This record gives sequence, structure tokens and C-alpha cells, in this order.
Amino acid sequence: MESRSLGSIILSAVIVGLIAGLLVAAFHFVLTEPIIERSIEIESSLRQVQEATAETLLVDRDAQRAGLFLGFLLYGLTWGLLFSVLYHIVQNPLRDMSTFSRSSTLALLTGWSVALFPFLKYPANPPGVGDPETIQYRQTFYLAFIALSVAITCLAFVIQRYLSRPHAAGRSPWSKWAIVLGAYAVPAVLLYIAFPPNPDPVPMPASLVEMFRILSFAGLALFWLAYAVGFAWLAVRAERPERAKNVIFAIKKA
Repeated sequence: MESRSLGSIILSAVIVGLIAGLLVAAFHFVLTEPIIERSIEIESSLRQVQEATAETLLVDRDAQRAGLFLGFLLYGLTWGLLFSVLYHIVQNPLRDMSTFSRSSTLALLTGWSVALFPFLKYPANPPGVGDPETIQYRQTFYLAFIALSVAITCLAFVIQRYLSRPHAAGRSPWSKWAIVLGAYAVPAVLLYIAFPPNPDPVPMPASLVEMFRILSFAGLALFWLAYAVGFAWLAVRAERPERAKNVIFAIKKA
């Protein structure tokens, strides 16, 4: 099996990223927008003297709704480009895996380490939650958490690949997976405990905030699941012409 060129990988990754981004934007437009509307109403009622705080709505809701789709399209485009480079780098070391397994597994692990696991520690909040004075503090810990989450995932993946080599054939599959899961779970739990929580108060009803966070997490999960399946499907399709060429060449040579 020959390696795919970076150009073909980028094309597949970007197409799938844009489609997944559009899908998640539609998901949030239908399900999350009512939650945002309600939180804005509560926020407005809590801020009875906007002029005193100099906090006004700089962007109207129609522009924000349009920005929802644009934002997720950019999200899909960005991760499509980043993931294509990652896939191009690791496709040769993982050539013993099937194309679908390699593509989907790598995408799901990426989504978990950069989006889903960090969300569990620092979940999204609806409008009206978050002190502007702590934004740099929060962003610093959030980005550091993502970096360490990626490092832990890479470590566990490297250990899994090491244990899959012939020299580890004496170990049972259960013991191998126990080692891999332990190598991930222990540092992941320590990371989760060690990092400080979000310092900002949440002046919104708990049920509203909980529903917003559930839908936000579901949107991230939907994006990365759609991305993993879509990219893997395109990767398998891209292999078929190459396989056909190899078969024709083998027949002619015979």
C-alpha cells in the first residue's frame, strides 16, 4: 500500500472538515440557539444599568447566528488542515492497520485529546458567564490542559504500538490493553485533578447551564465522529484507484 500524497490528504481532510462543521452548526442552530436566547434574556435582566458597566450588545443576534455557521466552517477548515499534516506524518508507521481503522482511530483520538477531554475540565458556558478580567488566566490553563492531554494520548498510543510488535507476542491481549489503558488513565486523572477549576461564578440557572454544556459537548462529539467516519470513508475510496493500478500492472507483468 503506497502512502497518499499530502495534497490528496489535505483535500479530503478539508472537505470532510467543512461538511462536519456545517453539520454541527445546523445542530447548534436548532438545539442550542434557544438556550442562548434564554441566557441572553437572563443576562439582560441581571444587568439593569448597562450604561454604568459600558456593556452593550455589539453584534445583533442575526449576525451571531450567521457567525455560528461561519465559525464552525472555520473550525472544520482549521482542523482539516492540521489533521491532514498529522495523518501524512503517521500513515507510514501505521501501515499495518487498515486504512479505515488508521484514519478513524487517529481522528477520534485527536478529537478526544484536543476537544472532548478538555471540555470535561473546562466546559463551555452560555452568554453572561465569564469575567473579562480572568480571560487570560482561563485561556492559559485551557491551552496548557490541551497540550498535556495530547501528550498523554500520544504516550498511550506509542505504548500500544510498542506492545503490538512481534517481541511482545508473549503477552495476552488483555494484559496489553490493561497496560495501555493504565498508561493513559493514570496521568489523565492526575491532570484533571491537578488543574484548577474555572474561577468565574455562574449566575445562571443550573438547569440552563447544564443543558447548554450537554449540547455543546454533543456538538463536539458529533463533529469529531462525523469527521472520523467521513475522512476514513474518503481515505478508503482514494485507495481504490491505486489498488486497481497495481492489479493491472501485476497482470501485465505476468
